[in-house]
Amino acid sequence: MTPLEAFQDTLDRAKYFLRLRNGIINVRKRQIRSDWKARFCTLMHWNQGDDISRVDSADAVVILRDHASLTTEDFSATATDDLLRSALVYGVSAIDRYMHERVVRNIVPALKATPLNREQREFSIPASQVMAMAKRAAKASHAGESIRPANDVRNAVQDLLHKRPIQSWREIDWAFKLFGETKFETKLRTALHVAKIDSTKATIAGITFRRNSIVHEGDLYRFQRAGKAQLKVKEISPSYVADSLDFIEKFVLAIDTI
Repeated sequence: MTPLEAFQDTLDRAKYFLRLRNGIINVRKRQIRSDWKARFCTLMHWNQGDDISRVDSADAVVILRDHASLTTEDFSATATDDLLRSALVYGVSAIDRYMHERVVRNIVPALKATPLNREQREFSIPASQVMAMAKRAAKASHAGESIRPANDVRNAVQDLLHKRPIQSWREIDWAFKLFGETKFETKLRTALHVAKIDSTKATIAGITFRRNSIVHEGDLYRFQRAGKAQLKVKEISPSYVADSLDFIEKFVLAIDTI
């Protein structure tokens, strides 16, 4: 699996959440007509006294049976907004996964080259992992077996990256420097056909900030009134999420050429 394939798989799941949300919102404003309900219950061989409900969305008709755990309110725009938030979180995760794959694939050859840049010189693996790698190498040598130390280095790097997100502009620039690319911003301007990169940086910052608000704070506003915290969820729109996912896809396709 290439870094781009890993990215696309995660982004496709983000787009699924967006499609799902847009496809299940209830647009029905009235109760089920009694004659329609009677005919439907007869068709399904259900009790005529069952208190069924109907959801009409852009993509489907959903019938909620009597005593169902879901209600028609669960298909409202507000109730399904968390699917939009999930889509945004997955979209940012797609950047994260892509960058992790790029670093793991490229860092070992980059560290063999000279001279090393500052980020490469300062990148370190915990001493405990280094000692474990040395023990495995000594054991293999004693047994007359051949090993590939570079694989151990890649695994150690992968373990470190799982604990560190690579989502913001600063983190992405740092990651590119790890595998020797010191002209990331210049090359990205060329790939995006723009003279300045400021708006790109601002958009990434906005998307990752909102992602962090969702993941770490439940997407709630931070404010208090009369000394008490007020619970109010931030609004989120399908167009904002769709535009964000489109931007993420365009951005990653551009950096994939660098």
